[in-house]
Amino acid sequence: MFDNFLIAVPAFNEEKNITQTVLQLKKKFTNILVIDNCSTDSTFEKIKKLDIYQARHLYNLGKSLSMKTSLEFAVKKKFNYIAYIDADGQHETEDLVKICNIIKDENFDAVLGYRQDLFDLNLKKRIGTILLEKVFYFLYGKAVFDIQSGLRVLKVDVAEKIDWKSRGLTHYFADAEITCDLVKNNYHFKQFPIKTNKSENYKGMNIIQGLLLIVYIIYWRYFKK
Repeated sequence: MFDNFLIAVPAFNEEKNITQTVLQLKKKFTNILVIDNCSTDSTFEKIKKLDIYQARHLYNLGKSLSMKTSLEFAVKKKFNYIAYIDADGQHETEDLVKICNIIKDENFDAVLGYRQDLFDLNLKKRIGTILLEKVFYFLYGKAVFDIQSGLRVLKVDVAEKIDWKSRGLTHYFADAEITCDLVKNNYHFKQFPIKTNKSENYKGMNIIQGLLLIVYIIYWRYFKK
């Protein structure tokens, strides 16, 4: 059913969650790639036991370049779609199934999950998500409810055209940069409400990174070609 889809799972120090995350995905999907971003725990040892595609960065290159690695793999293997899901178990496999069906059946360029019930998030993520939504609407004139959501699916040929450059200290900005490009370049995409399981408090950006992301959102809107 999803033979033309690659499910990409960027992972860093996810020994507690990666096995269960992948086992849930394997119930619905055949083509799963976990990209281990030079974890210092046993994440990669667990991945090797799971009978899936696997890649390991020799250095910690961040989430953004893990997403790039998976896209390069999708192009090489000639998949039509690439879906991204976080490794920490915060997303439901059933929601991924739903957005994959939408992009396939309704011919969107991308489908973005958005966290509808923000009370499922810790306070820091909740405030950050609301603030980014308001800033984004002011700058881009379009309501996008969760520009940083890690659950999304794109056509591979569309993803190839989006040259996201977030890396280093800004590696967590890749999802937002892709969202900005989708809106700015008038791609045909849909937003779909998803459930989010509470993740550990250390996950995600700190306040300084959040403020820096706002600066980048302005840059991507007016200066990025």
